[in-house]
Amino acid sequence: MTRINIFGQRQEQRTYRELITEPIIFTSRYGQIISHAELPVVKNELSITLKIYLESHGNGTEWYTVFYKGRAENSRTPALWLNPNKVPCPRFSITGNFDAGIDMNDYGFLLNRWYHIAYTLSNLDKRMNFYIDGEWVGSFSMTNIHWQSFIFNDDPLYIGRHLGWNGFTGQISNFRYYNFRLSHSEVLMDYSGEDPTKHNDNDESPKKSFVDSIIGFFLGMMVLAGGLFIHKIIIRRRYQTIPNPM
Repeated sequence: MTRINIFGQRQEQRTYRELITEPIIFTSRYGQIISHAELPVVKNELSITLKIYLESHGNGTEWYTVFYKGRAENSRTPALWLNPNKVPCPRFSITGNFDAGIDMNDYGFLLNRWYHIAYTLSNLDKRMNFYIDGEWVGSFSMTNIHWQSFIFNDDPLYIGRHLGWNGFTGQISNFRYYNFRLSHSEVLMDYSGEDPTKHNDNDESPKKSFVDSIIGFFLGMMVLAGGLFIHKIIIRRRYQTIPNPM
């Protein structure tokens, strides 16, 4: 697999690490800590996918972490909370705002049910997308694209409980950390259990296929026109041929 050197680190193209495979139980006081060195090297994009199961949820005003990369409050790319109403709240730090994100009050989770979550962001697109069970349900786009960007960090990734916040109560399985932005079709592949890194997906592929079809059509017409032109010349020369006198 091709690799790129980034500030002394080697980044593999389109790769991921599955940090959790089989379901693991999490409580408000229990979480896992993954060091930055254990994660794929990220340059401008990343994606996180996982399956989550809520067994209980507090009734107060407390927010619970699902995952959070960063030690400090002002460094949280990427991060995901559940608010007191069991609503997923993706968060991240961008230039000028360490707590940017999406609030989706219409997407509260039910207890005792599995959900598939996909969290993708890209500095190239200046955008973050959020998916639930393969459906695109929310997005965030930067408005000052000339100077704003997502702020990544070299801190550990906390799954469940964080240093400063309690974690959710339930289970997580199939937690994947990608070093590129998953397209919607690749999110659907992950949702169905396939490996998106083995699929050369491109959001522009329908447009590219259409353009290729148009080009192919005109090339075919040119070849056909050229063939007819040559055929007419041959016929004309046959009629213009003067027979030898006997």
